[in-house]
Amino acid sequence: MNPITLYGIYKTTRDNKAPDLTVGLAMFKAEHPEAAISHEENKAIREFIGKHSKELADGFAKGFDAFAETVAACEIEDAEAAE
Repeated sequence: MNPITLYGIYKTTRDNKAPDLTVGLAMFKAEHPEAAISHEENKAIREFIGKHSKELADGFAKGFDAFAETVAACEIEDAEAAE
């Protein structure tokens, strides 16, 4: 998961006062067509955000560096759970 993209989704959601992150994701994609998020990536992002919403929200509140660390920790958690 790209923490820059995820952070952008959270920031877009907040800045546009979107009702939820799914709407924020759509707004992010519209504002950043260069991100070229595929259908598969879109699904993976939604699932990742859904699974780790509390941790990601806490990380976002602390700034990008904390958010990036949170994303990495969540990825490790997912990899360990898949084993």
